[in-house]
Amino acid sequence: MQVTQKNLYNLIPPKVAKITTMLRNDRNMAVKQALLTFYSSNAYKLLEREDTKLWHRSPSQIFAEHLARPNRPRKSYQNGPGRSKLAPYAEQIRAWQAKGMTLREIAAELQQYGCTTTAQNLSRFLKTFATGGNL
Repeated sequence: MQVTQKNLYNLIPPKVAKITTMLRNDRNMAVKQALLTFYSSNAYKLLEREDTKLWHRSPSQIFAEHLARPNRPRKSYQNGPGRSKLAPYAEQIRAWQAKGMTLREIAAELQQYGCTTTAQNLSRFLKTFATGGNL
């Protein structure tokens, strides 16, 4: 049997079912959401066109090429995991805090030393520092 645009619809439903299951497992979706996601994807638009020959590929290949989330590299740490660039300034930060400086003011002061940070990062650092976390 030769596959044409007219009879391609016979090949699509089993692939849709398997790809939808993969989407559900990969993204923790409900069935309806997975179906809507797949039917609105570029992969489905290509799959329903005979001239793309995407129908010839397995559901796993279609999912991997068009729908799988890209592998994100692990977060790299400039100073090593669990090491803060604020660690060398810990005592100075405490002294500035004791003087009554706000976290924003401390962040601005650190910028003069070449250490760019935010008030939020300082807050997290101080909480870790207070509990004896790694510096």
